[in-house]
Amino acid sequence: MLYKILFVLLAFAWLSGCGSTSEVVRDKPGDIFEGKEAKEVVKHARDYHDKGEFETAAIGYQKSADEGVAVAQNNLGVMYYEGRGVTQDLTQAVNWFRKAAEQGLVDAQFNLAQMYHAGKGVEQADIEQATTWYRKAAGQGDLNALSRLGELSETHLVAQQAFFEVKQEIQEAADNGDVKAQTALGNLYYHGNGVIPYFTVAMQWFQKAADQDDAQAQYYLGLMYYKGEGILQDFPQAGYWFRKAAKQDYPPAQSGLGQLYYEGKGVEQHFDEAVYWTRKAAELGLADAQNNFGMMYYKGEGVPKDLSVAYQWVALAAEQGNQDAIQGRNFLVKELSVEQLAKGERLMREWALKHPNSVISY
Repeated sequence: MLYKILFVLLAFAWLSGCGSTSEVVRDKPGDIFEGKEAKEVVKHARDYHDKGEFETAAIGYQKSADEGVAVAQNNLGVMYYEGRGVTQDLTQAVNWFRKAAEQGLVDAQFNLAQMYHAGKGVEQADIEQATTWYRKAAGQGDLNALSRLGELSETHLVAQQAFFEVKQEIQEAADNGDVKAQTALGNLYYHGNGVIPYFTVAMQWFQKAADQDDAQAQYYLGLMYYKGEGILQDFPQAGYWFRKAAKQDYPPAQSGLGQLYYEGKGVEQHFDEAVYWTRKAAELGLADAQNNFGMMYYKGEGVPKDLSVAYQWVALAAEQGNQDAIQGRNFLVKELSVEQLAKGERLMREWALKHPNSVISY
């Protein structure tokens, strides 16, 4: 289940390293936020979140959330959901998601819909409420919300009308050249959420959006060429579109391009290039790439063979629920010495602490 935390980068962020606030002795973690405007507090709270100082981050989010900053309200809700920096409290998570969602924050609308859908932090699952908030988020272009709404429409009458309405809006926008709407339609027809899967139509919309430089559409276009879905299989074309999206830091495309270099499909086999692109996606948190990167260390392909580092990356992917990685981790546990396994666990924990938000779903 995907819960979204929204990160803010303000103009003054480039100056945040200046000055000597880190040298000031403060009585309490929250003192760092005293005298700052609410939006500035969110930015500093985010910095602490990135460093794994969750208690301090939560104090900052709370301060800004109480002043009505929607981003802080959503982020505080995520912290209550995860139990980071605060005691886990799903009811409080719903409370803060709702406050931000009512201000129109799309990520909070999606999060609130997820809570109603799963029956978490509320008395019981409520498909009508879930539909309402998925509808609002989808209407703002959230593809995950649109996908969930499409899934619900297949089994719940209340969601069918909402899905029909938002699909009509997206269709109209796509016909008028809106790139996000074109990508959204491509996704619907590719995955068959609320519509009959139709690869040819999906490709048409992905092509339109890809030509407007949309990274997700470029990735899906590459994927369809790679698999031969709706068109003849064409590895050079797959590489062409993966590369365009990869250069925009779209992790699935980086992973896909790395795979092409690893396999030597559509490009000359080149382990160094495979490592380069797979590493980028792995460091951005893509589980498939983390697992593949770990296996490169296991085999010593493009990198020095290192079983502890292999375990680090495979275990990180396994923690995200990647089934291949779970099997790989179980294999490595039996394969590694006690010392190698202990080092791998330590490397994994250290990396996870430094990158607390590098978990993504696509």
